[in-house]
Amino acid sequence: MKKKMKIVLSGVETQNKGAELMLYAILQEIERKWPKAEVYIPNTYFNQGIGYVNTPLKIKFWPYDRLLRFLRGVLGRLHMPKRRLQNTFAVQGADYFLDASGFHFSDQKRNFTPTKVWRWNVLLSKYSAQGTKIVFLPQAFGPAVKENTLNGLRCISKYADLIMPRESVSYNYLEQSGVMDMKKVVLNSDFTSLVEGSFPIGFSHLRGGICIIPNMRMIDTGTCSLDDYTKLISAIVNEVLPIGRPIYFLNHEDIKDEELAHECKKKTDANIEVVTGLNALEVKGLISSAYLVVSSRFHGVASSLNSCVPCLATSWSHKYQELFKDYGMTGCVLPLNDVNKAKEMVNNFIQEDRNIEIRNLLSVNVTKIKERTEDMWNNVWGGE
Repeated sequence: MKKKMKIVLSGVETQNKGAELMLYAILQEIERKWPKAEVYIPNTYFNQGIGYVNTPLKIKFWPYDRLLRFLRGVLGRLHMPKRRLQNTFAVQGADYFLDASGFHFSDQKRNFTPTKVWRWNVLLSKYSAQGTKIVFLPQAFGPAVKENTLNGLRCISKYADLIMPRESVSYNYLEQSGVMDMKKVVLNSDFTSLVEGSFPIGFSHLRGGICIIPNMRMIDTGTCSLDDYTKLISAIVNEVLPIGRPIYFLNHEDIKDEELAHECKKKTDANIEVVTGLNALEVKGLISSAYLVVSSRFHGVASSLNSCVPCLATSWSHKYQELFKDYGMTGCVLPLNDVNKAKEMVNNFIQEDRNIEIRNLLSVNVTKIKERTEDMWNNVWGGE
């Protein structure tokens, strides 16, 4: 009798809709390849998705994950240190460990501490010792100069079987780090292109609209000030108002992004709807119906491009520019210090002829991206 596959997922969640979209992409592929597999997911940041993530796969939580989460909560309320209380228990007999962190091993991650490096070393060493195939699915890496980041890269280089940066800048950061076994590194693009969105009920009035996706990381990374960001977004809103299409803010993550959307709304001359509370498939479904997307969230950009919807972005990381390149688009990142230039770029994209031209270009490149994603999964499974 054929062995039942055990597949462990890491870095997935349902709070961040980009991470949730990657979760759907993985689950759909496992459903296709291993429909009777047992899939183990981390409990952290997943509670809100329990009720609506629909899959025929048998879903289980990581060993002792709920208990450790409870204990961390208790220690937090007692104002006692809880950082060392990390889950380093491996799923016995796991066939695959798939990490979809998106953006974790970088100097830009302020919470990438020695404790995190210790946890990765302990966890991956256990999986490696029992013969589990360890794969880091396409994600952004670097910059990598700080000691903690380099130690993290040493760890995954030692234990991982396959590491996939999703663009050339990340690949170069890994190569330049001097600690990475580059024989394990294979360049691949974002892998959510195969996931189809689901248009949310009750939002038909927003079809063909201008979708604006805020991101608090633009501010908390020091990329720009809150005032400069809201001024830029309000200028974009006022630029597109005359064409008469619906305009809305779309919350792609949590309460912080929702609050930022309302801050941007206060600076505009219109009563603009703030859409929140959708799951990842609904978020992508709404994005795919847009006339133009202006996104500060990476997977807002990805969902727009692989749905053949013209998109402009604000950026706090190299990963945005590189994603546009994958889809044959350049010059799509808005300048934060030149509002007039940003308005010109938006005005160009809302012209009907130009909008259609971009959609046709994206259609050709989406086909190529999907083929690359299928090749990526064949590489992950190793011909099984």
